[in-house]
Amino acid sequence: MLRLRKLLLAALAAVTAGCVGPMAAPEPMRSIEYRNPDGPARCLFVFLPGMGDRAEAFEKAGFIDELRSRKLSADIRAADATFGYYMRGTFLDRLSADVIAPAKTRGYHEIWIAGPSMGGFGSLFYTHAHTPDIAGVLAIAPFLGDKDVIEDVAKAGGLKSWQAPPPAMPMTRDNYQREMWRWLQAVTQRREPAPPIYLGYGRSDKLAPADDLLRAELPTSHVFLTDGIHEWGAWRRVLRSFLDSPEFAGHCRAEPRSTG
Repeated sequence: MLRLRKLLLAALAAVTAGCVGPMAAPEPMRSIEYRNPDGPARCLFVFLPGMGDRAEAFEKAGFIDELRSRKLSADIRAADATFGYYMRGTFLDRLSADVIAPAKTRGYHEIWIAGPSMGGFGSLFYTHAHTPDIAGVLAIAPFLGDKDVIEDVAKAGGLKSWQAPPPAMPMTRDNYQREMWRWLQAVTQRREPAPPIYLGYGRSDKLAPADDLLRAELPTSHVFLTDGIHEWGAWRRVLRSFLDSPEFAGHCRAEPRSTG
């Protein structure tokens, strides 16, 4: 796994060379909306893409079909939250202003946020910063930090035993990864508020050693493991298992239509 700092430097070089696509970070953040075909929806699902993917990837990979096939009362918005936003430090502000804030004005009962890989990290990262906005998080094979950070947590005997640093105020490129682990420790121990966090990934995923550390602190009903590696097939199976789980059964259901 490439270290995030190396990726940041590579991305910066690409942007300054005029590269667009996954490294672009226009304002406002673009997103694709998939409206509930049966009228006003109770819920909104916000999908965040992984490294190198764009908002269109979720429809191509079948994520939109998975939600639609269950007849949920849900709108879907696939955000084009490319790596450029993370690199420039504008991810939180743009997602809030361009995607979440407009959604809140529509009066959704629940806003769920989910994504694979970098999008899984982004889902947790946004929830850390804007906890009241989010009803639940599905982090799919999330990137959770560089090798040295993961090794620190593992050598301590896991997240529960890890000696977390003080809260990082403000977060910077040097401290955000440990701050995220500090927050995950605090919320899994119920010392800080957070919406329910759900986690899923392939057993052979390259990020599994890091994700295993978070899995150990979550209720087993919040974890969705599947066969596979770091790829869309495994990620779709995770989404499918989550949507069909008893944990999600009470959420985003369509109201029965009146026959009177």
